[in-house]
Amino acid sequence: MEINGKQYEPKVNFKFEKVADKKYSEVVEGQKTSGIEGIYEDLLNDKPSALVKFWDCATAHYKKEQPIVDDIEDALSDIIEDEGIDRLQKEAFEALDESGFFKKQLQNFWKNLDMASKLAKTEQEAEQIKAAQKLYKEKYKNLKA
Repeated sequence: MEINGKQYEPKVNFKFEKVADKKYSEVVEGQKTSGIEGIYEDLLNDKPSALVKFWDCATAHYKKEQPIVDDIEDALSDIIEDEGIDRLQKEAFEALDESGFFKKQLQNFWKNLDMASKLAKTEQEAEQIKAAQKLYKEKYKNLKA
């Protein structure tokens, strides 16, 4: 992606994880979540902000040459205005999903998602979780198509 006239190639590696966990992890029900899984889930949920997070982490390997978040947002905005968001989402999702660094971690994301309905406290909660699982799996297929 071109940012301020310079071409940047994304890398999904240790530096990506370091930035993701430092800047984008959250605390949910008392548990700290993985920044990587948060970005992955936001991509599945079609959140444009996930692209900013992805590129912020994916350019961490540039160290002192890394673009700032405002410049990433501007570059993404220009691309989205010109051609839409689909290609960017698909490329970011595929980079994460196919990364050798995080393949096992993201496989566990899906296993945990499958187990969630079994941990539901009520039948209604289980049905809501199953509906969310179905939606995520459909979005996954669309992003991989």
